[in-house]
Amino acid sequence: MRIVSADIYDVQITPEWPHWNPVILRLTTDEGIYGVGEVALAYGTGSAGGLGMLKQMVERFVLGSEAERIEAIWHKLFRGTFWAQGGGPLVYGAMSAIDEALWDIKGKALGKPVCELLGGKTQDTIRVYANGWYTKHIPGKGRVSCNTPEEYAEAAQRVVDDGYNALKFDPFAVRPDGVWEYPERALSKERADLAYARVAAVREAVGPDVDILIEVHGNLGVTSAIEMGRRFAELDPFFYEEPVDAMNVECMLKVSQNVPIPIAAGERLHTRYGFREYIEKQALDILQPDMGLAGGITEVKKIAAYAETYNLHIQPHNCAGPIATAASVQLDACITNFIIQEWFPYREPAFYELVEEAFEPQAQDSLFTIPDKPGLGVTLNEKIIARYPCIHLGK
Repeated sequence: MRIVSADIYDVQITPEWPHWNPVILRLTTDEGIYGVGEVALAYGTGSAGGLGMLKQMVERFVLGSEAERIEAIWHKLFRGTFWAQGGGPLVYGAMSAIDEALWDIKGKALGKPVCELLGGKTQDTIRVYANGWYTKHIPGKGRVSCNTPEEYAEAAQRVVDDGYNALKFDPFAVRPDGVWEYPERALSKERADLAYARVAAVREAVGPDVDILIEVHGNLGVTSAIEMGRRFAELDPFFYEEPVDAMNVECMLKVSQNVPIPIAAGERLHTRYGFREYIEKQALDILQPDMGLAGGITEVKKIAAYAETYNLHIQPHNCAGPIATAASVQLDACITNFIIQEWFPYREPAFYELVEEAFEPQAQDSLFTIPDKPGLGVTLNEKIIARYPCIHLGK
């Protein structure tokens, strides 16, 4: 069974707000089976680069390959592209999409979910937490966020009313005037007090039994990260995510050693090589590899296994499209150190319509039941995906 063609979709869901742009891959075999994958660079800046890298990789290394040889193809991409041996999100994002699509093909060919090919389920349901509840996209205005502590509290209560018992947000990202702008490394007293007030208001609104996950996006300096972590501790957060950026493991380790909250990070780390030092130094309590950036299912399974030797937890980062969610779920189902899954249940409808039966709206009571459908468990919505620009390769 060989790969004979590929389609790469440039999914510009919100063209007037160009910070949300999934890149979706379809690989098709000579037996007519197709698999899907996703470059998880939908947010921030980089989707165009990921698309270009994916095109070159598929043309040079994937077309004509035997689809079943997933590990061999991963190794060929790693060794043959030159930049993968030390590369970043573009090269590993493209590799991840290819890897996901190959696993999807294999699962469909064998009539089994991918998790069953990776050792079988360790659980039938997974716990998920809500993200994205604090902003909404308004045509012509872009992203509009909660601002005051009271607004965050009100929005968080709606999340709990919807059945979620865990939620995440970045209390630092919005300026006092309501503009989304990340803070300086040395946090001002005004921004520090406002961030604390937002988390405190959410805690008061949702009560002690709902988990609050604090995101920082790597924006604080070590001193401010430690000061805020110590302040937040009395509010009992589930974790403190990327308090400092991940480019210096010693900085993260210092925060971890001085803050009494579990530290999570990993969305900007790639492959087992990028995670190695974090695992060995135990700088993190919860590792967050992104399935669509860290090397795909093949590689993240290895990261999870290595983390398990240090009794560390895995929480796949997931901030791209519904195919990325489906790939994350397959890994979650078959590892024993899974702890919780990032979930976006409040996207605009166009997000979920990219696939048939998107997983995100199906969660109930902060739980998602692992599906038994072959492959990743989702198929492209042909009517919707046809609306977007597509690069066709091969036959």
